[in-house]
Amino acid sequence: MPIEPVINMRCNNMKITFNGGAREVGGSCSVVETEDARVALDFGIKVDEGLSYNMPENLDAVFISHAHLDHSGNLLTIADKKVVVIGSKATRDVTSELLQDLIKIQKMKGNAVPYNFQDVIKLSELWITRQKLALPGMEVTQYPAGHVLGANMVHLKTRDKTVLYTGDFCVHDTEILDGVDVDALPREPDVLIMESTYGGTIRPEREELVKALFKKIRETMKRGGNILIPAFAFHRIQEMTRRIDLAMKAKRLPRYNAYYISGLAHRITQYYHDNKTLLSKQVNKQANPFNLQRVRRVRRIGQIREPAIVICTSGFGHAGASRVLLAKWAGNEDNAVIINTGYLPPNSPLLMAKEGKIVENGVSIDVNADIDQIELSGHADQEELIDFVKTIKPKRTFLIHGNLDQAQALSDKISKYTNVEVPNKNESFKI
Repeated sequence: MPIEPVINMRCNNMKITFNGGAREVGGSCSVVETEDARVALDFGIKVDEGLSYNMPENLDAVFISHAHLDHSGNLLTIADKKVVVIGSKATRDVTSELLQDLIKIQKMKGNAVPYNFQDVIKLSELWITRQKLALPGMEVTQYPAGHVLGANMVHLKTRDKTVLYTGDFCVHDTEILDGVDVDALPREPDVLIMESTYGGTIRPEREELVKALFKKIRETMKRGGNILIPAFAFHRIQEMTRRIDLAMKAKRLPRYNAYYISGLAHRITQYYHDNKTLLSKQVNKQANPFNLQRVRRVRRIGQIREPAIVICTSGFGHAGASRVLLAKWAGNEDNAVIINTGYLPPNSPLLMAKEGKIVENGVSIDVNADIDQIELSGHADQEELIDFVKTIKPKRTFLIHGNLDQAQALSDKISKYTNVEVPNKNESFKI
């Protein structure tokens, strides 16, 4: 559908359907439908399940809040349908890398994937990167969300209805990104669709978490152990490698063999250089903020000199170097595994490691290594989410992208400020 000036901004009915990411984390997709347009807010997969072919159809546009596959991964299924895709330039470029990697991994697993790299190119050609644009009967404005490079919130405005979709967002500043500028956001939307990943969780201040991370690393160094830090190729590896590199240069950490393994992360880092203006003011001032001096890139596990710190994919330990090194190092009590994400999928290797036993190639391995979870997250926590609602003052709020216990805990806290719902998957609401 061509992008054109807003027409027929008449009073019309609106329906919102929560096709994915309702009472769960993963597969984010909500459809907003008016008499003039039918648009999807994100089009993600459940990372541990792969592509879904049961996605909404007859769409005029798809908004992608950010490049993580749980928000973008099902775009491949509309590659031939000429549906307009809307998101930031950084999101477009990183999504293309992640989709190519998804195709490669699915084929390596022996799964039939009826898509190829040409489909990724087709999608990128359909992409519109403007912050403000118009669809029939609808004005659209995007706002930086502070979650990862290029992440946006989406504001939809018809003649008599407004919707603010947060995607994943972060209120506090992190090492390489400023938090969302809440003051710049529109107030009193008719509908707020908000993530609830940490809706029941209050986290310590970020600097306290960084101190805990460095303390755990130093303790493991003293006993000569290896330190495995599984991380996502997008944003988490860029953040963690830079954090450790700067800490060693500033002597907050002693010198130690330090590596990262991820060709995908290496390619994605170029987009951080290309989009430096999206980073925090402090980072943007630096000529080469990701020019690492203490943390080396290696292509193979065989290039590692132990003992070492290794930052590598995959972030949940499902595949890649993190899976191999977890199996290799888990049995030794001198070693440590530092999990830096809060959410772990059921039956993921890192969740199993926390519970004391992993299985590799059918062999059960007792976990004697020190397993620690330090949540250096790019999501807002409960207190930040409550403050966000109090400031934005939505008339009606739908909580998504959170397990039921997290969403319900947040619902209980904000019900005095807004009419709040925790929708079921595939549930629809007339607005």
